[in-house]
Amino acid sequence: MSQTLDAPLQFVKGVGPRRAAEFETAGLFVLEDLLLRLPIRYEDRSCVTTIANLHPGEVVSVVGEVLSCGVRSSRRRRFQVLEVLVGDSSGQVRAVFFNQSFLLDVLVPHQSVVLFGKVEEGRFGGGLQFQNPDYEIVTEKRLGSDQPGIHTGRIVPVYERLGTVTSKMIRRIVHAALKEVPSDVEDPLPDEVRRQYKLVDRWSALNQVHFPHTGVSIDELNRFASLAQRRLIFEEFFFFQLGLAERRRKIDASRKPYKIDIDD
Repeated sequence: MSQTLDAPLQFVKGVGPRRAAEFETAGLFVLEDLLLRLPIRYEDRSCVTTIANLHPGEVVSVVGEVLSCGVRSSRRRRFQVLEVLVGDSSGQVRAVFFNQSFLLDVLVPHQSVVLFGKVEEGRFGGGLQFQNPDYEIVTEKRLGSDQPGIHTGRIVPVYERLGTVTSKMIRRIVHAALKEVPSDVEDPLPDEVRRQYKLVDRWSALNQVHFPHTGVSIDELNRFASLAQRRLIFEEFFFFQLGLAERRRKIDASRKPYKIDIDD
């Protein structure tokens, strides 16, 4: 089923009334509004290392199997620490999550998972660990392919949080929505303008600005200088200038209430 850019956000997959209300506080009402709200930065999560090669201070991804998952007691009331032990053929590492006990039903033993985050020394000589890392469940089908995930295994967009709607939630919503936007979506820029300035079409720009292709420079993306970003930035300024020109035309065409005669 195709998705139009003017579809109200409430009816976009993964949104619903509550999240739509939070989007509205940021001035986002339809799908096009959301897609034109660009990521604030990008992270390269495409490089995967083995657990044995982890070093404190690194920000990396690992792929492994969940060996165990449980809640550890804490001295603080109503503060839960969830510990997940993940292993690959080279070793084991812990992932620690705070107040996220719902993950007991998500990160179950024998499940393949990708972890991304900063590697730290565990307390009391407990070895290396990830603290509140981003994670993604990996299916057997994906393990045997080059297909990247949504949150890992690729250059990942990071969005500004909107109320209770996290960057990860927005990433999932945008990814699902882009699959439904047809490739022949109307392009507001005239063909001659796109040819003159060598701009990519709008559908390609919307897809690549949120989920860049492999090989795009992460530095270029974070400088907002990629081809997709330049296309959308150009579009915004083009219509801003067009609006100013139309305003000037109307002012020039309007009759003045008084005629000023200038003599010698």
